[in-house]
Amino acid sequence: IIHGGWFPLVLGAGIITVLLTWHSGRALLFDNLKKHVIPLQDFLASLFVSPPLRVEGTAVYFRAEGDGVPHAMLHNLLHNKVLHERTVFLTVFNREIPYVAPQERVKVVPLGHQCYQVNVQYGFKDERDIPQALSMCKDSELDFDPMQTSFFIARQNVIPTVGSGMMIWREALFAVLHRNARDAADYYRVPPNRVIELGTQVEI
Repeated sequence: IIHGGWFPLVLGAGIITVLLTWHSGRALLFDNLKKHVIPLQDFLASLFVSPPLRVEGTAVYFRAEGDGVPHAMLHNLLHNKVLHERTVFLTVFNREIPYVAPQERVKVVPLGHQCYQVNVQYGFKDERDIPQALSMCKDSELDFDPMQTSFFIARQNVIPTVGSGMMIWREALFAVLHRNARDAADYYRVPPNRVIELGTQVEI
């Protein structure tokens, strides 16, 4: 250690700290988001009692497994006060198999009022390509025009908070890691010119 053996020890400790901080930070972030979940079916039922203005085109909202109303949709309704004539809630499922058969890739569930839940399944070796997956919805009479489809993605801005889940310096580190994480649109090969990001601040 005196002659330089300390360096790999410090490096290893640093890597472990970053990995543990990322894991704990993600858990805190998701726990915070779950506290504000609104059940989707209940929300849609109340929304169409007095429906907002419908505009042309298709809106695709990314929605995590077991999640409620996407935050991006809530922000869009709050600030723009409109709803696209066709609204799709997209959930990606990652299965513990190498590949998912094409006929099992996509499932479309009508929710009424031109709203749909679309479930897309991938194996761990499958290429993630959402536009390609959505093109497979034609069999369910849900056809997507790429130039008439907007993808709404919620982006969380993490705010470190004293006395919450981790030490403040670890929360600050997680905020930096989260801010520099790979973009969901890039990961799922969504065309950049069709993406609308709506941010929300989340305290951890």
